[in-house]
Amino acid sequence: MTLVTRARLRITATIVTLVLAGVAAYTLGVALRPPPVLSGTALQSPPSMVDLELVRGDGTEMRLGDALGGKTTLVFFGFMRCPDVCPFTMARLATLYADMGRPDDLNVAMITVDPEHDVPELLQTFVTAFHEDFLAFSGSNAQIATAARAFFVGYAGIGTETFTHTDVVAVLDRRGSLRYVYSQQNLPRLPVDLPVILAQSGF
Repeated sequence: MTLVTRARLRITATIVTLVLAGVAAYTLGVALRPPPVLSGTALQSPPSMVDLELVRGDGTEMRLGDALGGKTTLVFFGFMRCPDVCPFTMARLATLYADMGRPDDLNVAMITVDPEHDVPELLQTFVTAFHEDFLAFSGSNAQIATAARAFFVGYAGIGTETFTHTDVVAVLDRRGSLRYVYSQQNLPRLPVDLPVILAQSGF
C-alpha cells in the first residue's frame, strides 16, 4: 500500500468518524430536548369517560366509549340556542379539523347541556352543520348531569337569560380518558398543540 493510499484512507476514516460523531451529537440533543410546553391543562390522574351513557344524534343510547370508536376525541359541552361561545367554538373546531385533513383517528363531539330542547335529531343537524363528521350527544337530564360532572363542566340557569356553562374543550385519548382541558383563552393554541398531543404515547 502506497503512502498516498494510506493518507487517503486516514482522511476517509477521519471524515466518517466526524460524521458519526455529528449524528450521535444530534441524536443525543434531540433525546435531551425538553418536551414542548402545551397550553392546555394536563390532568395528572386522567378519569375514564367510556362508561358514560348518552344518546347519539341518531337516537341510539350507548356508552360513550363505544360511540367514540377508540379515537382521540375533542369534546365540547354547549347548547343549540347559545348565541355566541358555542357556535364560535364549534366553528373553530371545524376549521382545525378541516385544516388537519379530516384525520381518521380524530373525533370532534358536542354534548348538549340543554337536553330538553336539544333532542338528538335536532342536535345532530346543528352539529353536522359545522362539519358532517362531527358527533352529537344528548340524553336525559340525569345522563347529561352525570356526564357534565365527569368532565368537570358546570351549567346553570337553563331556559333563562342568565344561563351559563363551562366552555372548555376536553381532549380524550383513544382509551376514552380525559387527558387535557383547553379554556377559551388557550383554545387558539390547540391547532399547534394537537399534533404534539397526537404524537404522544397513548394517543
